[in-house]
Amino acid sequence: MAKKISTLDKSITNYLGPKHWLSWFAMGIAYSLSFLPWSLQQGLGKYLGRTLHAIAKRRRHICDVNLQICYPEMSESERKALTKAHFESMGKGTVETFSSWFQSQKKFQSRITFEGKDVVERVLAKGRGCILISGHFSSLDFCGSQMPRFIDAHPIYKLQTNPVMNWVMERQRKAIFSKTIERTNMREVLKSLKQNKAVWYAVDQDYGRKNSVFAPFYGRQCATIAHIGRIANMTNAPVVLYDYGRTENGYLLKLTEVENYPSQDDVENATRINELMEKVIAPKKEQYYWTHRRFKTQPIKGDPSPYDK
Repeated sequence: MAKKISTLDKSITNYLGPKHWLSWFAMGIAYSLSFLPWSLQQGLGKYLGRTLHAIAKRRRHICDVNLQICYPEMSESERKALTKAHFESMGKGTVETFSSWFQSQKKFQSRITFEGKDVVERVLAKGRGCILISGHFSSLDFCGSQMPRFIDAHPIYKLQTNPVMNWVMERQRKAIFSKTIERTNMREVLKSLKQNKAVWYAVDQDYGRKNSVFAPFYGRQCATIAHIGRIANMTNAPVVLYDYGRTENGYLLKLTEVENYPSQDDVENATRINELMEKVIAPKKEQYYWTHRRFKTQPIKGDPSPYDK
């Protein structure tokens, strides 16, 4: 597997060789598409998603397995319809990401509805910063790029294997956010909270046995990151649920303080987080990242993954 390396201290000249030309060509297309009107972007994204649905057999399988686990009451035809809608949503999210990289955030501000100004004022008045938690939805990058208009959030990010994508992505995030934090850098997380800033974690992916505890998600035990509760206990920082998503004519961003959290028990804290994720997924199922292998790590080491064929 290719090593994931930050490009922030690298010149663009490091990535101009022939092996990167295809990546730069793709970035040129992405740049061009970012100038399309919003309605055309949505239509293009929908058809891009349909194309991916037709050719991405492995991802369709992962999506279907997840839906069988989380919604056992669904019929096969209902799962197929939701899978197709999911891919259309992910296609829209791909084109939206291009806009978040290459366009001013002001271009789309009229399509943004924000709820939670009072939450921001209340939690930051405590002087301990706050921990934003969210799930992975198809408008993640686009809605994330709008957050600094409402709260000084420091997102936790994961590097990609493609260095050209990292070069663009890291600089875009540096331009938008006052600070970004690579997900293994706990020192910077604590520093940001001490400075009364918001630290933003997406909490719903499987990072393996080492960094997780097992807690129910849609009734099935899955690896869930344990350090949200630990950080909250260590710093006494309030935890805020960040819900976001695509609406008919734009996007809704909503913040809600999580009451009576954390406890002193890692599994109890992880269970609470998974319950919150289920709650925000319910009204917009098609927008969730069903193509992520959420149940990859098994409670009993050595048991087969549900995604194995």
